[in-house]
Amino acid sequence: MELKLLISMIRKRLWMIIVFVILCSSSVGIYTIYFTTPIYEASSTLIINKSNMDSEGKPTLDMNQINSNILLINSYKVIISSATIMDKVVKSYPELKVSSEDLMERIKVITTQNSQIITLQIRDSNYEQAMQIVNAIGKVFKDEIPHIMKVDNISILDLAKPQLDVQPVSPKVKIYIVIAFVASLMLAIGIVLLIEYLDDTIKNEQDVERYLGLTTLGTIQKIKKKDLRKRSRSRSKEQAGEKYASVSQ
Repeated sequence: MELKLLISMIRKRLWMIIVFVILCSSSVGIYTIYFTTPIYEASSTLIINKSNMDSEGKPTLDMNQINSNILLINSYKVIISSATIMDKVVKSYPELKVSSEDLMERIKVITTQNSQIITLQIRDSNYEQAMQIVNAIGKVFKDEIPHIMKVDNISILDLAKPQLDVQPVSPKVKIYIVIAFVASLMLAIGIVLLIEYLDDTIKNEQDVERYLGLTTLGTIQKIKKKDLRKRSRSRSKEQAGEKYASVSQ
């Protein structure tokens, strides 16, 4: 199919495409803004930083110890998400009103390769609730590690803090609207091309030349009812004038 033909098909029903895209994009925007629950995210940071002491009692940098701490990261990720830690959080912080199963599903543990940093993230429809949960998990994990691993090498680097103007991480209204715009535009163009492809009626001289390969000698314009009424009136006036002229003679 020629490019010019595709463009002419789209131009013919451009109004349909515009209306469809506007309706879809507006609907997605309205639904996202007014009918979806915003989700907020709170995070806290832990660090594995047990250090050795020299003869004077000062901490020293031991690369072997750092490498050992890094190797413990994967074990700590599993321990943080375990039922042992979550049960302790639920028991120690009953005001959170959450279950250990819920916490195990919602906790997100992020680590970076060759880093001693562990980031905990929790999402909730209320930022204050997310902040309290993630801080509680971090504190319980720090307190329980010495009993589980027999080593005290976890420190809390940063706790989630209250924010005055916290922004939700979901839904992303602008991104959803852009996706709806692109998707509806492609769908509308596809529907228009399908309609044009299925429509095999001949409407103008271009269609005659395209489908029949014949040259048109002339065309009959479409006559509207109001045009017929105008012509009948003009004829009546002409006939009345002729009669009046014959009587005058």
